[in-house]
Amino acid sequence: MFTILQFISFDISATGYGYFVSFTDKNGTPYSVDAPEEFLSARAIERRERQNIPVTATDLPVNPVYVDSLKKLGIKVKYTSKWMNGCIAFSSDKALMDTLDKYGFVSYVELTYKPENTTSAKLEKTSAGLKSLKSATYGSAYNQISTVNGIHLHEKGKMGQDKIIAIIDAGFYGVDYLPAFQHLWENGQILGTKDFVDPTSDIFLEHQHGMNVLSIIGGKIDGSFMGTAPEAMFWLLRTEDVSSEYPIEADYWVCAAEFADSAGVDVINSSLGYCTFDDASMNYTYSQLDGKTLRISRAASIAAATGMMVVVSAGNEGNSNWQYITAPADAENIIAVGAMNADSIKASFSSYGPSADGRIKPEVTAMGVSNAIQLKDGTIGKSNGTSFSAPVIAGLSACLLQSLTTLTTPEVRHLILQSCNDYDRPTAGTGYGIPNFKTAYYTSVKSQPGMEETTWSVYPNPFRNQLVLANKEYNTENKIEISLYDITGKLRYKQILSSDTKIYLDIPSDLSNGMYILHIRENKKVSQFKLMKEGY
Repeated sequence: MFTILQFISFDISATGYGYFVSFTDKNGTPYSVDAPEEFLSARAIERRERQNIPVTATDLPVNPVYVDSLKKLGIKVKYTSKWMNGCIAFSSDKALMDTLDKYGFVSYVELTYKPENTTSAKLEKTSAGLKSLKSATYGSAYNQISTVNGIHLHEKGKMGQDKIIAIIDAGFYGVDYLPAFQHLWENGQILGTKDFVDPTSDIFLEHQHGMNVLSIIGGKIDGSFMGTAPEAMFWLLRTEDVSSEYPIEADYWVCAAEFADSAGVDVINSSLGYCTFDDASMNYTYSQLDGKTLRISRAASIAAATGMMVVVSAGNEGNSNWQYITAPADAENIIAVGAMNADSIKASFSSYGPSADGRIKPEVTAMGVSNAIQLKDGTIGKSNGTSFSAPVIAGLSACLLQSLTTLTTPEVRHLILQSCNDYDRPTAGTGYGIPNFKTAYYTSVKSQPGMEETTWSVYPNPFRNQLVLANKEYNTENKIEISLYDITGKLRYKQILSSDTKIYLDIPSDLSNGMYILHIRENKKVSQFKLMKEGY
């Protein structure tokens, strides 16, 4: 039996100003990386072991002594965050909070919420009748799945079975009774819910946005509507407070991602994004969207590092003054999803990249205009947004993970990026382009029909600072283009050389250890190799 200390709501009546209190260290924590079963589920441990991911100090819950010290000062601690090594706290004593960093265990204190006179209005349930749809397996959901060739995975029987998807959103109004979700309840596919905004709330009477998102992934109405992973299991997690907009909601997101990790989730879908707030002094800046500065983005990167596939909306700021992606779409090793029309043209509202440090963002683009969703009145309707393109990719990512059981999540992620139609010519509007899940599947399982066997070999693998490219058949008149990408898809090395029987490459010494993808392009033919770099 494992306990998840950092998610316990210490004081659900917390009021006053909201803060994030960062601790200096985890010294004295009663937990150990040698006993992960005390804070991680068996499934979470298995996910790490299967992908050779170690449990590290980052995974350890915070030191409870520090939490107790805050409580003794009259500070109300709502949640703690192991990844960020701190807590979400509330206090009306501004003078105390302004000087809290004088205590040796406190690194910094950040104001994240100001109390307002707004209240979150609960929605009332309505009768759920279903209008007739055309008689087809997918109904009006066909385009959003077929445009990324996801139906092929379904035809192979891969619909997310045995995979757990966490949806982090604003509320799940009506999921307990609306038509598209009845099969989830009948088959025990809803594993649970958790409301990080208000633990006393009925999550099924909160905002409908999360319900709409869930329908794109898990919805099913026999003969008329089908989601991208209708046989997956789900955790429904609320972190967004629609009554106001403050950075504390991003910290709730961090807690939800940590919960998903600890519960053994395979895929996170988040159709939320942050850039501006009710208090303009708290606004993010574009320069902060580097994947390393904002807590929510760092948490998304850590979530990916634990072996989960993290899929997030790129943002709907394409027509606004902000224009760029929103956090946590800037995170590393995730999939940020832009939006397009059914005709593959970018939606004007879809946010632009790149990240502030120059990485390709969004990574992929999927249909996000006139997507079919479950509505709160029981009918199937249509809506727009990267909120609805992200779950198309999240659900099919679960199906692909289900199909490719011998691969790690980063490897499957790369297959998705590599399958995109603009993989070799990414843009700031659509990233690598539109993924093809059939191509991603066959690229791993077997050579695609018509693909010639490469004449190149590359060694050593793993490599350190030099690679040898050998060619059985070469033409001295040919030029070859050599490109080395890291697993985020960022180009790290490129050369154009004359073909030869052997080519020696000196790889920059500042490349970090890990997996890389080498492309050798010759006469429009591309040979690809997966390589590992290791240190001395």
